[in-house]
Amino acid sequence: MSLIGFFRISIRGAGTLLFAVFVLSSCQNKSDQHENHRVVSERSNDTLTQQVSEGGSEDRTIWQKPYEVIDLLGPIEDKIVADIGAGSGYFSFKLLRKAARVIAIDIEPGLIDLMNEEKSSYKTEMQIRFEARLAKPNDPMLRPKEVDIVFFSNTYSYLQNRVSYLKNLRNKFQSGGKVMIVDFKKKITSIGPDLDQRLAQGEVEKELLDAGYQILLSDDTTLRYQYIIIASIEGNK
Repeated sequence: MSLIGFFRISIRGAGTLLFAVFVLSSCQNKSDQHENHRVVSERSNDTLTQQVSEGGSEDRTIWQKPYEVIDLLGPIEDKIVADIGAGSGYFSFKLLRKAARVIAIDIEPGLIDLMNEEKSSYKTEMQIRFEARLAKPNDPMLRPKEVDIVFFSNTYSYLQNRVSYLKNLRNKFQSGGKVMIVDFKKKITSIGPDLDQRLAQGEVEKELLDAGYQILLSDDTTLRYQYIIIASIEGNK
């Protein structure tokens, strides 16, 4: 499935729409040169903002249940959250309503620009708590002990060398840091990527354990199409 075919994005104004089409076209043209950009750009959260089954009409908010997902993290009013693979910020701006600070991370400059444009429409007190940060395919560009929570939505299965990636994240957390992974169940669903682009829930759990994390929650019932896994650095609660 092509990137443009997979993308549906909520944006404001005709000028912004033209810019978004240009960005998406650029992403697609670069795909052969930058294979690792599949980490984010091919499955970017924008690609699922309104993705539905052929002929369907189910809005993402209905099946993704974003605020119900966020609530599973517990109180985050004093937490710094990094949303890795943020796309245009579908989850990032919802996290911003509750978290102390949100770092929305993506590897595509065009998507960083889109998030910054969205950010500009918010009140100043919210703008200063939000950062859109350009990263590298194998490096989220987080500083040591910078965050409390790392959030992956519709992203984790596209990472390369996932166990190494998780291990490299360990020193980015404050004490008691958590990872949340939300991704598609490895079974046929009307919404979501091809089966060969999905990871089974058990595979993700094993990779987290192999990287030294402790599974706190593994939930395959809250969401119709996706599972939710929360883990912490082993020994931290």
